[in-house]
Amino acid sequence: MNIGYVSDVVYPFVKGGAEKRIYEMAKRFATNDEVHIFGVKWWKGKNDIDLSGIHLHGVCKPLSLYAGERRSFREAARFAGSLRPIFKQDLDIIDCNQFPYLHCFPSRLISQLKSVPLIITWHEFWGDYWYEYLGKPGFFGKLTERAALMIADEVVAVSTTTKELLEHFRKSVSLVPNGVDISLIDSIAPTEISVDALFVGRLIPEKNVELLLRAMPPSKTLCIVGEGPEKARLVQLSKELNTNVRFRSELPYEDLIGVMKAANSLVLPSSREGFGIVALEALACGTPVITSNTQKNAARGLITHGENGFIVDLTEDQLRSALLEVDKKRMRRAAKAGAAFFDWNLLSAELRKLYASLT
Repeated sequence: MNIGYVSDVVYPFVKGGAEKRIYEMAKRFATNDEVHIFGVKWWKGKNDIDLSGIHLHGVCKPLSLYAGERRSFREAARFAGSLRPIFKQDLDIIDCNQFPYLHCFPSRLISQLKSVPLIITWHEFWGDYWYEYLGKPGFFGKLTERAALMIADEVVAVSTTTKELLEHFRKSVSLVPNGVDISLIDSIAPTEISVDALFVGRLIPEKNVELLLRAMPPSKTLCIVGEGPEKARLVQLSKELNTNVRFRSELPYEDLIGVMKAANSLVLPSSREGFGIVALEALACGTPVITSNTQKNAARGLITHGENGFIVDLTEDQLRSALLEVDKKRMRRAAKAGAAFFDWNLLSAELRKLYASLT
C-alpha cells in the first residue's frame, strides 16, 4: 500500500502531538508499505529526503507557524498552495492532518483527481471557540472547520472527546487514538534529580501555566519544559512569586522521559487538549497526571480521578490540593496499566485495517 500524509508540521523538526502521531504510524507502516509525508521543508538540503524508511517531501520553504500568539494564516495559505508534488506519487490513500484546515481542500481536489480516498485525522474540534480565538472573524474559522469536516471520505478522531464533538455534525467518525512506544519508555532510566511537579508543553495562554505557578505550594518543586510566546512573562512571574521552579528548553526525547520518570507528577492544566500525548507518556512512565476538568480537554479521558491522577477545576485551590495529595508510590501501578492499551504497535495495526477497508 502507498500511503501519503499531508501535514505542514513534520516530526522531528517540529515537535507536537499531531506530527508525532504521523511519524510513529508512518515509521511502522514503512516496514511493509511505501510511505510519503508532504510537509513544509523544515530541514536543510534536498527537498526530498528519507527518514526511518519514510519519504519526506518538502513542498515549500518554512514560515513562522505563529503570528504573535495565533497560528499564522500566511503560513497555512502558503502550504495549502504548494501541494502539487502529491501528484507525482502513485498513492492508494491520503491521510490529511486537520490543522490548520486550508490544506484540506486542495488535498480533497487531489484525492478526487487521483481517485484515491481522503482521510482527515481530527485532533480537536473548536466550534464556538473560534470566536474567543479570533473575535468576529472567528465566524470564517468556524465555517472553514465545518467545511473541512464534510469533505473527507473518512474522518478519524484521536480521542473519544473529539469523536463525540464531531458526531454532532457527521454520523461516521472512526476512533484511532494516539499512543506511546511502551518498550522504548520502559528501557529509559529515570534521572537522578527529581521534582514534585513537571509541566511539558508549548508556553501559550490556553496551557494555563500561570495558574500552575500561582498554585504551587511553597514546599514543592516544579520543572517547566517548553518554549513559547509566554515564556519571558512566566519566568518573570516565577521570580515575583518566589516559587521553586526551573525552566528548561525542549529536551531530547529520551532525556525528557528520564525527567518524567523521576517526577512525582505531571501537571497538564490546559483548557484544551486534542489528546494530550504528554499525559499518556507520563502514565507509561508510572507518573500520575493532574489535569483540568474542561470540556475540550481530551486528556482527562486518560485519567481515573484518585487512581492514576486527578481531574480538577481550573482554580488555584483545587490545583494546589491535588499537588499536595498526589502520591506516585500509590498511583504508579494504575498509571502504567492504563497506558498499556495505547501502544503504537497496536494502534498502527488498527489504522492500517481502516486504510485497507477504504482501498
